[in-house]
Amino acid sequence: MSYAFKLSCLSLAAFFLVHLAAGMAAGWATPRAIRMAGRMQARAAARFLLTVRFAPLALAGFVVAVLCVPSYVWFEPDVDAEEVGWLCLIAASLSLAIWALSFARTARAVLKSRRWLRQAEAREVRLAGENVWIAKGSAVAVAGFLRPRVLLSSPVLRVLSPEQLDVALRHERSHSASRDNLKRLLFLLTPDPLPFFRGTFLGLECAWKKFAEWAADDCATGGDQERALLLADALVQVARIDSVLRTPVLVTSLVDGDLTARVERLLRPAPEGAPDRWTPAACSVGALAVAVVILQPGALAAVYAMLERLIR
Repeated sequence: MSYAFKLSCLSLAAFFLVHLAAGMAAGWATPRAIRMAGRMQARAAARFLLTVRFAPLALAGFVVAVLCVPSYVWFEPDVDAEEVGWLCLIAASLSLAIWALSFARTARAVLKSRRWLRQAEAREVRLAGENVWIAKGSAVAVAGFLRPRVLLSSPVLRVLSPEQLDVALRHERSHSASRDNLKRLLFLLTPDPLPFFRGTFLGLECAWKKFAEWAADDCATGGDQERALLLADALVQVARIDSVLRTPVLVTSLVDGDLTARVERLLRPAPEGAPDRWTPAACSVGALAVAVVILQPGALAAVYAMLERLIR
C-alpha cells in the first residue's frame, strides 16, 4: 500500500472508532442531558444540547487532525511495503459509509427545501418597515440556511391582527438570527455512530428543536405577558391555516413542535430556568485535558504505537 493510502485508511479508521465510542457515550448520556436542559433557560438549554450532539464529531476530528496524522507523519518511514490489516480496512470502510449516508441525507433535505420554495412562489415585499416574502400557502416560516428569509402567506395576513403579526415576525426573526436552519442542516450532516443507526440522537435532536422554539417564543415576547397572549393566539390562528401543510426539515414553521405545550407555556409562564454553566465548564475541562495530552513528551509516540497496532 502507498504511504498516502495507509495514512488515509488510518485516519478514517481512527475517526470511526473514536466517533463510535464517543457517540455511544453521548447516546447513553442523552436522557440525563435532556433532564439537565429542562432546568435551564430555553436558549441555554438549546445551546447545551447542541454541544452534546456535536461533541462526538468534534472529538473524533480533533483526535485525527491533532494526534493521529501528526504522529504518523512524524514517526512512519515513507515505505510502501507495509500491508493494511482487515480491522483497519473495515473501520475505514464504515467511516466512509457513515459519511456517505450523512451527505446523501443532507442532499435530499436541501433538494426538498429548494423544491418547496419553488412551489411556494415567494415574492419579496416591504411590510411594516422590513422585507418579507409573501408565499403561496406557506403560513409563517423561515426558509434558507445561508441567507434565511421570513415567509408569510396571504391567509395569515388576513387572519392575524397587526399586533399578532408583529410578535409572529419577532419569533421568526429570532430563528433567523440564531441560524436555526443552519443548525438543522448540521444535524443532518453530522454522521451517525453506525450506518443506518439514526436512533441514537433522535431524542436529543427533538429536545433541541423544542427548546429552540421556546427560545424563539421568549425572544418574541421579551417577558411581556401581553405579547405572550398575542403569540399564543397567533399560534392557534396559524395552526388552523397550516394544519395540512408539511414543511421540509430545513424550513422552520411558526407552528413547529408541540403546539399545546407552547401555548400553555405562553399562557402560564414558569419561573425562568438557570443559565447554562455546563457548556463553558465542559469546554474548559476539555481544553485543559487537550493541553495536558499534547504537551506530554511521549504523546505522539504513544499514539503512533496504537496506530501501528490498528493498521496490522
